[in-house]
Amino acid sequence: MNAWLSLTKKEFQLGLPAFLIALILYLGILSGGYFTGNYAGYTEGLLSVALGFVVILHIFFLPFYLYYSLSAERKRLHLWLHTPMSIAGLLSSKVVTGITFMVFTFAVFIIGSTQFFLHTFDFFNQETIFNLLGSITVFVFTLGFFIAALFLFFWSIFLTFSQRMNDFISFILTFILFLFISWIYGSLMDLSFMQTLTNWGSIQVNDIIVGFEFGYVENAFEAQAMSESSIFYIGHFVRDIVVAVIMFIAACWIIEKKVEV
Repeated sequence: MNAWLSLTKKEFQLGLPAFLIALILYLGILSGGYFTGNYAGYTEGLLSVALGFVVILHIFFLPFYLYYSLSAERKRLHLWLHTPMSIAGLLSSKVVTGITFMVFTFAVFIIGSTQFFLHTFDFFNQETIFNLLGSITVFVFTLGFFIAALFLFFWSIFLTFSQRMNDFISFILTFILFLFISWIYGSLMDLSFMQTLTNWGSIQVNDIIVGFEFGYVENAFEAQAMSESSIFYIGHFVRDIVVAVIMFIAACWIIEKKVEV
């Protein structure tokens, strides 16, 4: 455990530039949205767009961080893989460090967004805003972790190919394999059995947006259907987390068994 903590401490130093790049990008987008909106007389609208864009970028922070860190490790791959620690320990150190950086920037974002929405959108009550931000947080971190695990899985395959051929051909083969596996996964998820297995824990609009009347919809039936429509299923998040863990384990196995140094 002490060895893993020591490795994680070094990982924070290695990954700090990636964190700073993302932080500067986030601040630049928010500043640009604020000043552009202030100049155009539409500050609240453009700042809301900027906040939404930052949310999307947060989804890709962990994959970006892993790409940055693993690219640095690849330059000294023989030293990295010859450490006494297991591949799972090496990769989990990077994942935990990336998530920690992500939590820091996202916490600042959530605090700022809460204050912004409470003072800007008075037609949403405090409970609704907290529900929205909470749902966004779960969505961002679940999807971010899934994409990061997906990247690790195919990076391990790319690394295996690159042992025997050049990087360009390795990338093409990995991309073709990505398309093929994505097609199989999509077809599997479309099966009625899988939908029954994962379509549970429905979260509807009126579970998140509390105390808001859909009065702008003229048809009462449409208003009720809108308020009772499902936004997402908890089962989908559980499915994505399980699949992400499986891909992480598979990536560790591929690197440990197939990558030669």
